[in-house]
Amino acid sequence: MAAVPSAPERVPRRLRGVAVPGEMDEQHPVWRTSLLDRQHDGSWSWKITDQTLLKIVDFLSEMERLTWREIRQQQTGGRRRGPKHKSIPRDHLCKEAQDRLVELQLDDFDELFRFRTGNMERLWGVLSSDSPRIFYPIWWDPDHKVCPSKDQ
Repeated sequence: MAAVPSAPERVPRRLRGVAVPGEMDEQHPVWRTSLLDRQHDGSWSWKITDQTLLKIVDFLSEMERLTWREIRQQQTGGRRRGPKHKSIPRDHLCKEAQDRLVELQLDDFDELFRFRTGNMERLWGVLSSDSPRIFYPIWWDPDHKVCPSKDQ
């Protein structure tokens, strides 16, 4: 069994950037929580109930059973079908989110990845570009405030 690396204070620069699709798309996701922005208390925050925390953990457990390809292939329902989980360019985020990324020194990511966990709920973070592909959650966005446009 391989040793589990310790959580970094920040994502190393070598992990930053957009990963190239390919063999990593066939891997299952890995989660690291070292970048959770627990101090932010603006339009979204991690001040959540035990029930919400369990919902997030259950969601991530479901996603672990899938490959990154399967995750990216999931579609929303209804009239406006599109990718359920996807990367969003940083400059599409609201000003509050962009400013917060600067404060967190995470503003050199060109895009963030977001999981849609419900109608309005989103889990935002960054993906490593190395193998294994690691998702670092940053924000829990229960009211779709980080990128509020209706098609994001």
